[in-house]
Amino acid sequence: MNDDNSTPLTVSVVMCTYNGKQFLREQMDSILAQDYPLHEIIVQDDRSTDDTWDILQTYAKAHPGLFKLFRNDEQLGFNRNFHTALLRATGQYVAISDQDDIWFPQKISKQVAAIGNADLCFSDYYTDLHYTLPLHNYVSPRTDFEHMLFYDCTPGHSMLLRTDFVKGIKLWNYDIYYDWWLSIHAQMGHGLVKVDEALNWHRHYDGSATTHVYRKGFYEAVPHPTWQPYAWGTLHRLHLQRKRNYRFFYTYLAQHIDRRKHPVPARIARLMLRRCPFAVLELCLICAKYYNRIYPGRPRGLKGRIRGFFYPLISAYGNDLFKLEK
Repeated sequence: MNDDNSTPLTVSVVMCTYNGKQFLREQMDSILAQDYPLHEIIVQDDRSTDDTWDILQTYAKAHPGLFKLFRNDEQLGFNRNFHTALLRATGQYVAISDQDDIWFPQKISKQVAAIGNADLCFSDYYTDLHYTLPLHNYVSPRTDFEHMLFYDCTPGHSMLLRTDFVKGIKLWNYDIYYDWWLSIHAQMGHGLVKVDEALNWHRHYDGSATTHVYRKGFYEAVPHPTWQPYAWGTLHRLHLQRKRNYRFFYTYLAQHIDRRKHPVPARIARLMLRRCPFAVLELCLICAKYYNRIYPGRPRGLKGRIRGFFYPLISAYGNDLFKLEK
């Protein structure tokens, strides 16, 4: 609410679609069932070839004035599609929606209540294969800046952002995942907060864009590695460092992270660019020292420090975050 506690803060919902007819209605119905009034629902379609556009028009006709539909003149791909769609938002906040998830009724209201002065709010979520209650596969993403330098852990489908924050990001690289770019900028700005409660169900299936994007990578990686990350992580790291989008990402961070406010992330970003063995050793030592902020699962004690030490190699092995580069 605003300071006078009478007028709700305005929230735009932004959805990008592509051949989403199979589950689109379920997601639309869950958005319309929110207990918080929505300012607008913006949907930008990336040249769907199925009935997606017809379904969208049906919803727009049933809710005049609420929906704003746009159809791209050419296919943009999911990164550029989401970025350009987000720029259309006119509400004070913008919530990002996938085309095939299900939102719980209090998603928007709880995120608006939680965001405070932060640039971004996200939440826990479920990823069970089927939406059958009770749900069990609970995902609680990390919020540590140090961890985010190695892994894109803040999914766009759970985000609520300040619209002026999104529009204030002037430089975009469409070979970097849009949600990673948003969360990193939030860390460098007014921060991000998380609602420690699942507020949506994220659908994983063969046809979903997210499943396709995050499954396609892991070049040369075995499905359940044991010793391989330790043995081959260095080679994989050198391979990543040759990629333009990798160099762009960490060069940008090295130049823009405030060293006084975030000394450890700033140092990590610079070390991620260096190839010499001493730089790798220093990076490993930093990760061992701050393993509780960096290593997934927060292992404790000596085991945690050992895994933290090797995390630069473990994270490089099978890393698919930079595979969007053509």
